[in-house]
Amino acid sequence: MTAGPLRLGGVPEHFNLPWHLALESETLADLDLAWTDQPGGTGQMLARLADAELDIVSILTEGTVLEIARGLPATIVQVYVESPLQWGVFVPGDSTFRQESELAGARIAISRFGSGSHLMAYIQAERMGWSIDPDRFVVVKNLDGAIDAFAAGEADLFLWDRFMTSPLVADGRFRQLGVQETPWPSFVIATRNETLTGRTTEVGRVVDAVVAHAQALMLRDDGPDLVADRYGISVDQAKDWFASTTFAPRKATEPDIASGVLATLERAGLT
Repeated sequence: MTAGPLRLGGVPEHFNLPWHLALESETLADLDLAWTDQPGGTGQMLARLADAELDIVSILTEGTVLEIARGLPATIVQVYVESPLQWGVFVPGDSTFRQESELAGARIAISRFGSGSHLMAYIQAERMGWSIDPDRFVVVKNLDGAIDAFAAGEADLFLWDRFMTSPLVADGRFRQLGVQETPWPSFVIATRNETLTGRTTEVGRVVDAVVAHAQALMLRDDGPDLVADRYGISVDQAKDWFASTTFAPRKATEPDIASGVLATLERAGLT
C-alpha cells in the first residue's frame, strides 16, 4: 500500500511562485506530490494540518508559531521568506477614514480567527496604542470576501499583502492608509510531525527544491515580468516586490524565531 501523495499548499500569491516552478521542473518529477491553493490563508492551512488534510505548507510565521505553541503537531522546517511581510492597511475606496490614526474602533475584516489578517490587526493595534474589541472582527474567509464586505459596508479595515491588493487600489475599490510590517521573517515552511518522521527524505527534497527555485527566481532578469504575468500585478509593482523580498537560504536547522513571535503576541493578548 502506497503512502499517497505529499499534499502541499499555500496561498495563491506571488510568494509561492517558487513552489510552482519547482513542481513544473524535472527536479521533483519522481515524487508523488499534490499542490492545492489555500485562498483562506494561514487559518485554513493550520486547520488542515491539524486535520491531516495537508502535509507541507508555505505559511505565515506568526500564526504557525502560535498554533504550534498551543499544541499543533507540526514543525517549522525552514524559514522561507526572511524579509518581513508588508501588510497594507486598507479601507474601502469610498471610506470617510483618511488617516490610519482614525481607525481605532473600526470593524476589522479578517479571513479567519488565528489567521495572519487577524493576528496582524493586533500588532497594528499595539503599534498604534489601541485596544481591540473582539466583537469588531468580521470573518470574510479570504480576499474576495473582504472585497464583498467592503462593498456591502460591513467592514471598515482590512490588512493584506500590499502587492497582491495593488489592482484593487488601482481600480478604486481599496484605499491604502499605511503599511504594517511583520517584526519577524514573514513566511516559513511547516510540516506535520507525522509526515516529517515518516517521509523525511521526501520532505527534505521538496524543501531543497523550493528553496533552490526561490533563490534562482530572484536572479532571473525576467523575474518581475514572470510575477506580473502570473499574478496580475504591474511590472513596476513586481519590481518593488523583488526589491523588498529576500528568500532564506537552505539551512539544516532553524534559529529560534518562536520566542520573539510569542513575546509580541503575548503583549497583544493572544497567548
